[in-house]
Amino acid sequence: MISTIYRGCSMKIDMSREAVTNRLKTVEQLRKLCLSLANSSAGQHIRTQFPDNDSIQKTERALGY
Repeated sequence: MISTIYRGCSMKIDMSREAVTNRLKTVEQLRKLCLSLANSSAGQHIRTQFPDNDSIQKTERALGY
């Protein structure tokens, strides 16, 4: 475990193999959820409205477009 002090608050971060693996799994699930939402009809509409937006372009690359 690592202790970090930030603005007077002490916070312990579990860096065990299991904890890190669980956080990585959670991040992957959130990534898939975000990409699913970006590929929805509303997401497609937004992507066609703002094709020059940097975030839109990154999202399209992540979606494989």
